[in-house]
Amino acid sequence: MSQPNPEITGSTRIVTVSRQLGAGGAAVATRLADLLGWRLLDRALVEKIAEELKVAPEQVEPHDERVESFVERLGQYLSEGYPEILPIPMLPPVSPDRTARAARRIVTAALDESPAVIVGHGAQCVLRDDPRAFHVLLFAPLEVRIQRATVRYGVDEETAAERIRESDANRRAYIREHFDREWLDPRVYHLSIDTGRVAMEKAAELIELAIREGLG
Repeated sequence: MSQPNPEITGSTRIVTVSRQLGAGGAAVATRLADLLGWRLLDRALVEKIAEELKVAPEQVEPHDERVESFVERLGQYLSEGYPEILPIPMLPPVSPDRTARAARRIVTAALDESPAVIVGHGAQCVLRDDPRAFHVLLFAPLEVRIQRATVRYGVDEETAAERIRESDANRRAYIREHFDREWLDPRVYHLSIDTGRVAMEKAAELIELAIREGLG
């Protein structure tokens, strides 16, 4: 990673990047972190969650940024209310709820560590009232997202569209469940960028410019 950009001024220490699947969140966040000289918490955040829960990152990924199913909620209820029926050791070491709680702790702690670009995990809601955080939303037209997803996952358009629908539903439910807010509500964000019209490289530069000019 490059050294922190000396031109970056102001109180901003965290940039949160919320993204639709196919809007280029990972690419923009990676480039932005490089421009700012800040650490990137994307895959690294999943690894931190796994470390806290004492599991492998691969065990966290299926539960990441989604809400618990009825079966998972039932298991949790039985384990807490009727331990003689379902002993706690029988519960899986990781679940959507445990993953979300760990993510919230890690995002909150990030403010007191070195500056960072944080991707997803409701960070825009966790830090919504902190003046040191600048919140960005990346979106794109559905047809653009589908075309990108076909390339990224090597699938046909129908399969790509289904992945996008599932991802959108999971992220929307995650934000409602844990923060009682709407995921794509523009009032949550300081800056929203359509990466169907703005190239990803330019999107990263726009965010950096906003931070450098003190808008963050």
